[in-house]
Amino acid sequence: MLDLKIINGHVIDPANQTDGIKPVAVYNGKITVCEEGEPARHVIDAAGKYVFPGLIDAHAHMFQDGTDIGIYPDTAYLPTGVTSAIDCSAGTASYPLFRSAVIARSKVTIKCFLQVCSGGLVTTSYHECINPKYFNPEKIGRIYHENKDNILGLKIRQSEELAGGLGIEPLKETVRIAQKTGCPVEVHCTNLPVPAKEVLDVLRPGDIFEHVYQGVKNTILDENGKLYDCVLAARKRGVIFDTAEGRKHADFNIMLSAMEQGFTADLCSTDLVLGSMYRRPVFSLPNLMSRYICMGIPMTEVIKMTTERPARLMNMEGNIGCLSEGARADIAIFDWRTVRQVYRDWKGTTFTADKLLIPEMTIKDGQIVYCAADYIYEE
Repeated sequence: MLDLKIINGHVIDPANQTDGIKPVAVYNGKITVCEEGEPARHVIDAAGKYVFPGLIDAHAHMFQDGTDIGIYPDTAYLPTGVTSAIDCSAGTASYPLFRSAVIARSKVTIKCFLQVCSGGLVTTSYHECINPKYFNPEKIGRIYHENKDNILGLKIRQSEELAGGLGIEPLKETVRIAQKTGCPVEVHCTNLPVPAKEVLDVLRPGDIFEHVYQGVKNTILDENGKLYDCVLAARKRGVIFDTAEGRKHADFNIMLSAMEQGFTADLCSTDLVLGSMYRRPVFSLPNLMSRYICMGIPMTEVIKMTTERPARLMNMEGNIGCLSEGARADIAIFDWRTVRQVYRDWKGTTFTADKLLIPEMTIKDGQIVYCAADYIYEE
């Protein structure tokens, strides 16, 4: 007998090219084949709802109680259909505590990028130090290799206000360390001190260009609003582009103009912190996804941006971010409801949407961990 069966739902599972009505079955915490007529202890009728693999937030800050900005992963994510996420907060000095106190105790599956600043993102009172003379390549390499099952790569914030006249030397040194260590680099790209092309020229296949729709300075568009050729060239050679919108890293005009020119980010992530958790403008990953869909990105593509692709980034392809047989039974059920939403970017530009993804149920490792009070299902 199955533990749980979801019937009549519209399943979107890009990893398996599924987009239509299909049952989903769970046994012993894993997705299993659903044979016709096979009984289950719990049957969930998802008629009129969407069924997705558990969502994955590819960029967030989850070092709860260890940083000023750290969200509480389980309370932030499980009620919103998110079952896995990638953190970008800890440095070598704080990572052991982050792993033992947060990662090991969270229901949400968490992997991370290690900050090259040893202290990581400790406080909002001042920025982390990104002067390469204070980097510790030997310790970075050791911590990475000791925790290779969890640490995905290195993270550097390459904004002008942090660089302090160093240009992109911090990024170049980070890439040198990553090259020696054997891992990718994720680079924060708001208010760049140099044109975007100079940053992209440093990045290698598999490296990640964060906050791609930022509109402060040295964006992905030229002064006439044309997408730089170097952006498409970088994608072609394997550089990954992530939204990581946060509170101040999204410019609606840049996003829409880039889309009109055939460019959409590879990943849809929130850069969620305490100041944006359940607050505008970010609120949650499904809230951001809803805006993208209403802006014209097909729902199937947005689901791919938040399931299949980040699962690959986490080195967990086929295990999460999909509804494949044998995968973890991480599942999210949503209603696609008519709701008027007015979104504002950091410049005050508005976008009005008329639909919203409403989380109805979250299943993590085969267990129901959230259910909306108005979503009644048969026991």
